[in-house]
Amino acid sequence: MKITPIHIDDLQKLKTDSVFNSSDWLSIYSDSGINLLGIFNKNEELIGTFYYQKHNRAKVLTHIAPPFLSPNCGLYIVDSTINPAQKNTFYKKVNEALKEHFKDLKSDLFSISFPPHFQDMQSFIWTGYQATPKYTYQIDLNQNEEAILAQMSPERRKNITKSQKEGLVIKESIGDKGSLQLIVNTFVKQGLWHDKLVLNSLFAKFSSSANAISYSCYEGDTLLATVFCIRDNNKAYYILGGFDGESKHSGAGAFAMWHAIKKSKEIGVSIFDFEGSMQPSIEKYFRGFGGKLVPYFSISKQNWKGKLLLKLRKK
Repeated sequence: MKITPIHIDDLQKLKTDSVFNSSDWLSIYSDSGINLLGIFNKNEELIGTFYYQKHNRAKVLTHIAPPFLSPNCGLYIVDSTINPAQKNTFYKKVNEALKEHFKDLKSDLFSISFPPHFQDMQSFIWTGYQATPKYTYQIDLNQNEEAILAQMSPERRKNITKSQKEGLVIKESIGDKGSLQLIVNTFVKQGLWHDKLVLNSLFAKFSSSANAISYSCYEGDTLLATVFCIRDNNKAYYILGGFDGESKHSGAGAFAMWHAIKKSKEIGVSIFDFEGSMQPSIEKYFRGFGGKLVPYFSISKQNWKGKLLLKLRKK
């Protein structure tokens, strides 16, 4: 196998089924720049793809990681093997090709997450990478609404019923500028880095009913909370949210999320994915919606400057 850059139009040859491998999704990074790679077999046929971006950290360090809003490297591979031993060998070869590509990259920090179905990290561990499990929650939408509600925590159900009693109003908000501004304001208030170019591109180029689900919660004309999800034919992914931190309606975000979950089910999506978080407070919030805990893996390496930055951040 060999790995070389490809053009975004080459993705059509792979017929991928994930929104994160779609040309529509990757086009939101056209102004930010990503490295889109193809995986080729010995016959020089394109059989897979993945991507990453080189970010600047602390103004002096470089960090190779998935681009902003993408939860992983988008690894996709065409696998025609059936025999379990052959299948495991095939994926070992894929990982060896990835490892050879990664070793030539220059950066102070390197961290790449993989889609949940890629579980074999041995090739990376054997060559000095740290392999770390991370987690997301996924709701099975092949249940009725009553069953989905029943699996939520009492607190999350209370958020929803209280919002209904308080007369809060939910509106669809795909491409809504007010929702975008609330999301940006939330990033700023929490002191979190965000890519404004990508956010603007997401709302201007990508957002449509064909690939996004978004709802906002209002009290009268006052926007209280918003959720933004993207989707393909199988899954919906919660990727962005915003809230008015001064509002007394603490359940507004959960109320909007519940409408996004219901909409996902209505259009025939099978799984609602919260895209995970390793921050305890966010994990607790996601956990309250009653989804199944699903692990995925991230590999990382650092040079001495990267290790120093990580050490300082822990202090």
